Amino acid sequence: MQHPPNVYALFEGTVSMALTSLGAAVVVVLLLSLWVRNAVAKSDVIPDGRITVPAIIELLFEGIANLGRDVMGPNWARFMPLVGTLGFFILVSNLMGIVPGGGGPTQFVETNLTWALMAVVVSEVACIREHGVVGWLRHFSPGPLWIAPLIFPIEVFSHLIRIGSLTIRLTANMFADHTLVAIFLTFPFVQFFVPSAIMGMGLFIAFVQAFIFTYLSMSYIGQALEEAH
Repeated sequence: MQHPPNVYALFEGTVSMALTSLGAAVVVVLLLSLWVRNAVAKSDVIPDGRITVPAIIELLFEGIANLGRDVMGPNWARFMPLVGTLGFFILVSNLMGIVPGGGGPTQFVETNLTWALMAVVVSEVACIREHGVVGWLRHFSPGPLWIAPLIFPIEVFSHLIRIGSLTIRLTANMFADHTLVAIFLTFPFVQFFVPSAIMGMGLFIAFVQAFIFTYLSMSYIGQALEEAH
């Protein structure tokens, strides 16, 4: 895929654009985390009612926690550090991609594949820790034993396809949005009007894709923690 021009191309001779954008996203996430931590430490128990970035981030994390409690069940808190960090990291990366000439790591398939692998592997490991190897294998062959030879390969494929599904969905949506903005910015006159509408849509897509990735990760973990039946 040919990525639109961005600031990371300046370092392409020594470091890949995917790695450079990932490093930039890490810095932004750490700075925002420190900002929220300091704001929470200085705030009172009762919020003052102002709309601030730390307050919005707190609200997002509260929503993720409530969703995780419903989706992952009683042991949801064990996985929230991973799921919350993953969701927030993807959201920040998506929002970085809205900035023309900037871009976030979610436009690179390598980054999204790594996150998808992490989410799926964690769900499988959680299943093994919760139910043991035998219980884990039962998730691939639910139902009577006589039908297991047919169901087992289908279930294995369905678990493996989760990696591709998470990767392709996030990469395709974010890459298409960034490329579309870059194309319209090259047209005279049009570049002052159309990109604004596209970036507004990109803002919506950034939140939706971060939510979908986070929800599916929690769903896979929740299914892994359930008893096979």
